[in-house]
Amino acid sequence: MDILQTSMYTIKTFNRLKSAKLRPNIDLYVHSIYERTINLMLDGQLIALQIADSPVSPISIILPLDETGLDNLKIKSNSPVSIDGTNLLVGKNIISLDRAYDVYDDTLYEHTCSSSLKDVVWQLIIASDRDGFSTLIKSQNTPDDIALSYAKKKLIDAESICNTMMSGNSADESTKSNQLNKLCDLLSGLIGVGTGLTPGGDDFMTGVLSTFKALPQCFNSRLISSLSNSICSRRNNTNEISSAFIDCALRGQFSKAIIDLYDSLCLDNVQSPGIEQDKIDNLLDSFLDIGHTSGIDTLTGIFWSMKHLSKI
Repeated sequence: MDILQTSMYTIKTFNRLKSAKLRPNIDLYVHSIYERTINLMLDGQLIALQIADSPVSPISIILPLDETGLDNLKIKSNSPVSIDGTNLLVGKNIISLDRAYDVYDDTLYEHTCSSSLKDVVWQLIIASDRDGFSTLIKSQNTPDDIALSYAKKKLIDAESICNTMMSGNSADESTKSNQLNKLCDLLSGLIGVGTGLTPGGDDFMTGVLSTFKALPQCFNSRLISSLSNSICSRRNNTNEISSAFIDCALRGQFSKAIIDLYDSLCLDNVQSPGIEQDKIDNLLDSFLDIGHTSGIDTLTGIFWSMKHLSKI
């Protein structure tokens, strides 16, 4: 079976595994099965077989199938998984990794900082009419949800530290270091907070990490390094599926929706009033397609980072 779309990272992972397949005890198995996705664990790397029109991430393999077609593959939790030349074998199915119709570059490169980014991301969040982590920045009220209430407290404390750091130019190095460590501890503490395959806190922090990768000139280099290390140290606080996306984000690899967002908005000649409405609509649709709130939670992390962390 040929595939519709995948990422450069998935192809590189597969090529690495081809050369390692003769190594004893290489770990290849079906990790989990859902209506629209079958997750494979390939030697410690999660790869997702997804139906057509699914949102594309760095670990995606998009197949020319709908939900019924995916079910008809008869892949079970005990189905054998192996690699044969350029093919991935799952159960009785042969998936040709060298016959992809489209391979997207999942690396988020450095962009020119645009004054319109934060404003447009805010427009997208408001237009989405979704809840999740976006409620933490759209309302001053404490959410009824326990996880969101916990996250709200952490973000309020983090905002306070950001404000202190922004105005504390005369603080000594020890004080600055303590403030930075506390800030990183608060934010990385959001890893694993929330429900679903990718908890809202993970999606939020993925958004934050994307701002570091796309716009490093807007942030303190010590902040980027310290927060990235703190997130990495807590990657096991969440499930394996979400942890795979965090690992990608730490390496600078992101979903096609995030890549398109920065490519669309971070140009010298892009100003908020001049952005075409159909472009905004397309960006919104791409993030709405990512889970019920996951895409909007990610946008919330981007907005929060640009509003608070870029000022330090």
